[in-house]
Amino acid sequence: MVAIALVGSGVGAAAGLRSGRNDAPARAPATTAPVATPSEGVGPPTEAPPSSPFTEPPASEPAPQPPASASEKPRVSRPGRRVDFDVLAEQVAQVRGLPVRRRVRARVVSDEGLADKISELAFSDIDRAETAADERLLVALRLAPPGFDLAGLLERLYRERISGVYVPEESTLYVGARPGALSPLEQATAAHEVTHALQDQAFGLDGLQEQVEDDDDAAVALTALIEGDAVLTQQLWAQRHQTEADRLRAQAEAAQVDSSALGAAPAFIRNVVYFPYVQGPRFVVALHALGGFGAIDEAFRDPPTTTEQILHPTKYREGEGADAVVVETRPGRGWRASGSHPLGEFDVAQLFAPLGAEEADRAAAGWGGGAVRAWTRGDTTAVAVSLLLDSADDAAEVCDAVPRWYAEVADGRPVDERVLDGDRDVLAYACDETSVRLALAPDARTARRLSG
Repeated sequence: MVAIALVGSGVGAAAGLRSGRNDAPARAPATTAPVATPSEGVGPPTEAPPSSPFTEPPASEPAPQPPASASEKPRVSRPGRRVDFDVLAEQVAQVRGLPVRRRVRARVVSDEGLADKISELAFSDIDRAETAADERLLVALRLAPPGFDLAGLLERLYRERISGVYVPEESTLYVGARPGALSPLEQATAAHEVTHALQDQAFGLDGLQEQVEDDDDAAVALTALIEGDAVLTQQLWAQRHQTEADRLRAQAEAAQVDSSALGAAPAFIRNVVYFPYVQGPRFVVALHALGGFGAIDEAFRDPPTTTEQILHPTKYREGEGADAVVVETRPGRGWRASGSHPLGEFDVAQLFAPLGAEEADRAAAGWGGGAVRAWTRGDTTAVAVSLLLDSADDAAEVCDAVPRWYAEVADGRPVDERVLDGDRDVLAYACDETSVRLALAPDARTARRLSG
């Protein structure tokens, strides 16, 4: 998912954290990523109980807005209790239906200690050149403003939002808490991270993530499965092992978590971060409705491969995957390739979001595959996007949306057939029976060449 794919080679869990790689996170865990828990996500299931019918959400539905920010850590009363992680693991195992194959290793650390751990895992060895290329691509696609500091924002966001993390390479979970007893929110976070430990013991998270390290859209889909399962299990555990008063206290705690970094992030980044925690639970609830946790186990053995499958579980069940798409055009001499990424249905919906949710949904609905490639020449960036659609009608929908999108985001004005001049570049696009190609470049000649 380019949203994420735009950053390195995959985004991280509610913190696209990645361990042992030189990639900066921008999503939810992808390849060898630790699995983190944002400060929300507590309380009873918000979509529907597992037995109720599932309604597929629109692809461009925005992520829920975070609670109002606070200038310091939660000030609400935080009565708590000491947690025996061996007992907690057995409780979560009973809820989730996965055995405890070996003792769950857990560490309770301070909020600052957890933030430092996240920085160490995700940001200590980032590739600055790749991050700069990702920033330029996001800016060119109007998904972030000029001067956007991707790595800086992500590190602030992850340090601010993450309340727990499981690191597969260490087989250890970390929970951020004050010394002594865990509050209701911290208990729920611990249950979430224990779920990840049991997933790892049963299915091998590192191995699953390694299988998709070269496919960003598949990495995001896998993350949505991992996080959706943990969110559902966490909520069911809370219903069984916490009182209503505990759950209300947990929600009150979450409502006072500082959200300043998240509030400052572009909408695209917010939606990328929340995708596994919003769409993931909906996906696993749909599976659970058909076959309980056994159906979710089968999904770990045969993971979803696209964000389209996460957004539309029926397409996962029917085995509808993506067609391979490659950007074959080149900008000409003097340009240096700076990145190539898959473009999933979620990315397409986010790209066209400035046209409104309904229009973005229509444009993304016929997605059959996609890719984006970027080049640099000095301070200039050129971008080519290639989309394959399911039908001629779907291609016509996207072809119609492209110039209106550019007029909205770049004040683009037509200067020739399928060429528009914008605020800082030129758009050219080409439409065939079931494909659409668009290009952004500093001049019309280069844009035409890239659009084919």
